Amino acid sequence: MLNAAKETTDQGLVVRLSGTIEENVNFEQLIGTPPAKLIVNCKEVARINSVGVKAWIKYFQSLQGKSKLRFQECSTAIVEQINLISNFLCGGGLDSIYVPFTCVSCKSQLVGLFKIEDLKKMGMNVPELKCSKCGNKAVFDDIPEEYFGFLTRV
Repeated sequence: MLNAAKETTDQGLVVRLSGTIEENVNFEQLIGTPPAKLIVNCKEVARINSVGVKAWIKYFQSLQGKSKLRFQECSTAIVEQINLISNFLCGGGLDSIYVPFTCVSCKSQLVGLFKIEDLKKMGMNVPELKCSKCGNKAVFDDIPEEYFGFLTRV
């Protein structure tokens, strides 16, 4: 089940999505008719299935030319779809994504938030993070060429 929290800011309408994007998602109902600027925060999207992808593309493609669309704080589930489906962002801009890490000591899994402009500058060499549980180093936990493959298209 997907939930949407809406907030109007000076940047436009910010919609924070949380939950799973599945068969019963209705973006029209959750978001409605957006204003000229729509920012979609995907930090808490845990999963998206194929029917959810279709609903996503149908709704966000319908906004092309009507609303300036930005995506921010995209979860690893959303990044996976951005990599798999070339038009997943439906003409919208991408501001930031979460990147998966694993602690080398306690094996905890964590994510780090990175701006797209910074990732492009770093190439596929993301810095290590400090583990929030034990304080030791956490390293990138994916295949760089696969996880960051979309960078050439955004």
